[in-house]
Amino acid sequence: MKTSAYYRLRNKNKIEGFAKEENGITYFKGYNEFSWHKTPLQFDTIDIGIEVLDKRNRRLFTNDIVVYKVSTKPFLRTGSVVYESNRKEFGIIDQHSFHFTPFFIDNLNLFEKDKLEIISHLFTRKEKTK
Repeated sequence: MKTSAYYRLRNKNKIEGFAKEENGITYFKGYNEFSWHKTPLQFDTIDIGIEVLDKRNRRLFTNDIVVYKVSTKPFLRTGSVVYESNRKEFGIIDQHSFHFTPFFIDNLNLFEKDKLEIISHLFTRKEKTK
């Protein structure tokens, strides 16, 4: 069985590249590279990738800022992707109400792909955090 985990690698606020683990082997890819290799990159911070893509097929990572829509109403909200260690799950913390909405409940994805879009990162913008 093939298992994969994805990570974004950075030095403070600069993205250096990405890493993926497949069956115990770690592969790296620089920010402007097109292929994976086994040569490690230099980094000091890791953002964890999750099994959710935005409407432009980009993988979501912790510390991403997203625009999202949770209902059929026409309004959009902004929030940041986080890992909630008490609940042991990934979700979005709303930028205005600060409530936590998990991505999955009982393996059911609460966000449709076309209702999520990465617009920025917490490490590149001065955002209000609680």
